[in-house]
Amino acid sequence: MKYLSCVLLFTTLLLVSSCKDNSTEATDEFSNVLTLGTGLNPQNLFQLTGEGTAFTKNTPIFFRLESKDDMAGSTVRIKIELKTNGTYGENKSFDFPNPQSYGHILLSSFTLDAAGSYRATGILVTGNKTLATKEFVVN
Repeated sequence: MKYLSCVLLFTTLLLVSSCKDNSTEATDEFSNVLTLGTGLNPQNLFQLTGEGTAFTKNTPIFFRLESKDDMAGSTVRIKIELKTNGTYGENKSFDFPNPQSYGHILLSSFTLDAAGSYRATGILVTGNKTLATKEFVVN
């Protein structure tokens, strides 16, 4: 009887711990961040290669935009601002349709044809939600 009580108690503890609410865990593994790089890792297309902040003009600049919350299929806008006399001014924007109706990560690339200091801002078009910014240089 004592053995049976221990087994029942252990089983109950397992059930209670396995039934805990995991709703916050999914969003805790993601954050709002914009990363730039020179390419995609062929073994894992969710990873960039050559991560950094210095790039060459007329060469693709790859980005990885991660959202803490589900992007819910929103188009992603990368707003590019050129720094002139210490002030950023909007230069151009690139819109990237989201191929999925759910998810936290979008990767793609854009090209700039002029050298300078820039700032990229990742925006979810639906709701006009700014996620992250990254300063970088094009030589």
